[in-house]
Amino acid sequence: MSRSDSDSAEETTTDRAMSVERFQGVTYAERDAGDMQLDLFIPETEDPPLVVYVHGGGWAYATRANAPDLERYAAEWGVAFASVSYRLAPIPDDSPFDPAPDNPTPRDIFPAQIVDVKAAIRWLRANADQYGYNAADVAVWGASAGGHLAALAGTLEDISDLAGEVYSPDHVEKAVAPDHSGRVQAVVDWYGISDLRELGGDGLESLLLGDTVSENPEKARLGSPITHVSETTPPFLVMHGEADDVVPFEQTELFADALHQAGVDVTVHALVDLGHVFGADSERSAMDRLTTTPRPAQSVTVRTHFEAGEADPGQSVTQQAGPAAIKHFLSETIGFSADP
Repeated sequence: MSRSDSDSAEETTTDRAMSVERFQGVTYAERDAGDMQLDLFIPETEDPPLVVYVHGGGWAYATRANAPDLERYAAEWGVAFASVSYRLAPIPDDSPFDPAPDNPTPRDIFPAQIVDVKAAIRWLRANADQYGYNAADVAVWGASAGGHLAALAGTLEDISDLAGEVYSPDHVEKAVAPDHSGRVQAVVDWYGISDLRELGGDGLESLLLGDTVSENPEKARLGSPITHVSETTPPFLVMHGEADDVVPFEQTELFADALHQAGVDVTVHALVDLGHVFGADSERSAMDRLTTTPRPAQSVTVRTHFEAGEADPGQSVTQQAGPAAIKHFLSETIGFSADP
């Protein structure tokens, strides 16, 4: 584990930017396949809220370094970020998919991925006082495969809810910080998969499940965030390119409809003519694609639910897709100042 102050350049990004402590390579779980680790970025402000980032990469590729500039946003927003590793799907020797020989991340098939994400959330709650952030309310943010896992972390209240005929209690054992909650209070979903059953079935989702969707319909159902949507699901902010040819935009449309029908607040930014990763080359540069001039065209659908006489919960504010919209959403859901 290493710890250092952020570079001075990061500290001067805005007038309000603050220094950030980095804790890198922190082990949050010991698995048979290897240790699972996370990186923490904690601004030097009192009691910052926590956002957990889950990287993409088709469940089988990339690492937790494939993320937006979390240190920058920790400094600018006064929010603590954790970028978490999770067990990647194995890539068999006879697979048509490219191997990943240089990726050291441990591997296993589903539900290992969501077991790890939930474990990381519980571990982060258990260690909040040690590292200096507030984990009472936690948001999770993910992209692509990470968007799928973030959405699953939001819709699945407890990892043990997966236990049954398909997955035994041993498959979803809460070995890490079992006395702490893995629930989250808000989800930012970048072009994530909501229903595995709507995909082709023999793509990267087959690596995740260990076989095709047709051979594992119940595993695909259980692994789909849309399956677990309920009235207790937390609010969602979704950003997705309408021209995405990797994760069809229809995945977001189906999911937003399901959230709305359950009475869950959901805001969708449909980005006109943008493809996967918003046309960027990585999650690191995806935010840049949203903030360049001219800004990408978008349509925004806001569905809020509140009782008569209550104040609008605030999601009717529809900034351009990008950091301002995410910051506003987080301020409304996990509670911190969004003032510039």
